[in-house]
Amino acid sequence: MPWRLGYKTFKIDRKTVEIRIGYLVENGEVAFKGNILYYQGLGDSMLNHDPLFESLVNNGYRVIAFDYMGQGGSEGTMNDTRISNINELGDKVIKLLSRKNGPDGLKYHIIGWSTGGLAAYQKAYQDGGRFVKSVTLIAPGIVPNYIVGEGLFNFPIDEISMRTLTTNTFEGVNDPHEDRIFPRSPVYVPAFAFDLQCIAKKSRSWRIDPKIKGLVLLSGADDTYVDARKTKRVLSRNAKHFGVKQYAGALHEIDNEVESIASDVRLSILNFLK
Repeated sequence: MPWRLGYKTFKIDRKTVEIRIGYLVENGEVAFKGNILYYQGLGDSMLNHDPLFESLVNNGYRVIAFDYMGQGGSEGTMNDTRISNINELGDKVIKLLSRKNGPDGLKYHIIGWSTGGLAAYQKAYQDGGRFVKSVTLIAPGIVPNYIVGEGLFNFPIDEISMRTLTTNTFEGVNDPHEDRIFPRSPVYVPAFAFDLQCIAKKSRSWRIDPKIKGLVLLSGADDTYVDARKTKRVLSRNAKHFGVKQYAGALHEIDNEVESIASDVRLSILNFLK
């Protein structure tokens, strides 16, 4: 499943940076279902979620993604990034790479994980159904914890690690994580971390227009990155029409969890998109 990758120079808040963008071509043997824009998490890469993307592509969707500043293959630093910048870049990338003759015209779907889930939620709130047809939020950062990952007893504090992201050790199967975790901690990007917490707090009062359909996949109580219980409470007030499903045994990176969970995540997303 080869990515069609490229690099595009964008101006973001008066800074000019080269961003890695790309897409996976939809399966030509089935009817084209639409465009999906993926928003990654902090320390993530667009190349780290191929099992999920492969299921979408095989079912006729084009998957479009990009790396945030200082992550994956992009220049710059996440310390110069804000949640609004993610949506600003998303608007530009979807215009560049979407297939225009889809069943939804100019409308598209967003799948956002963690930090990307918060950005997708912001986009749903601001868009009001003009261009965004649906959002799928995977362990979204609507109620993020202040101390994450390895916690206080590590250096740096809040280190993001594979063992806190997923219980899957990938023994006997290919590890989908092609790119390293970077930045390894919110401590290294304090300006971005502060913005995330501020936007997350604001997001808890946003009411989402019923024209935008939503699916939210939540992790279990052992997820150190977000509070699933409080997230569910927020959604029950402000996005009552969203479907919500929780995986009690899952850590934060639900789509790359053990196969029993990950396969159900893929199936749930496909059923929702249909």
